[in-house]
Amino acid sequence: MTNKKSKFWNFFISCVPGAGQMYQGFLKRGTSLMLLFFGEICLANMLYIDWLLCALPVIWCYAFFDSININSLSDEEFDRLKDGYLFIEDVSSFNFSISKFRVPAAVVLIITGSYILLENMLYILENVFGMPFRMGIIYRVMDYFPRFVFSVVIILIGLYLIKGKKAQLDNDDMYFKEKDEI
Repeated sequence: MTNKKSKFWNFFISCVPGAGQMYQGFLKRGTSLMLLFFGEICLANMLYIDWLLCALPVIWCYAFFDSININSLSDEEFDRLKDGYLFIEDVSSFNFSISKFRVPAAVVLIITGSYILLENMLYILENVFGMPFRMGIIYRVMDYFPRFVFSVVIILIGLYLIKGKKAQLDNDDMYFKEKDEI
């Protein structure tokens, strides 16, 4: 790892989440924090869900104090630090099968593209031809559609996590049943 950087500049650069980590040479960690922070802003803006922004101060504080803490480590401790992504332990063991997600990704892309196309067509009809769609049912559906999709995705993820936990518990129960029979 490279030598530690100036504490003065690190303090100011750390005000942007992830930039302090990048300044110190931890590009993967900094990129993860930056994507998390600005990705959450984009997601909240696209879905019109303001309460998602409540986590921004937590992410900002974590990134800021992580950068300050890294810079205050001794040289030996600083040299032992390894750069890594925030949510992925080891990239070599991270198996991501594209074929498994091909059909769901295609469905999501088709729905998203259709939504964007319909939204733009309504915008053109309203502005060019003077047709008022702002107060109609179509506008209401278009306004709430992203929120609806987001909530369905959250529910599906929750059900998937429960299903995975239940399968793991069932496997553990079978292990103990077999052990008791012996």
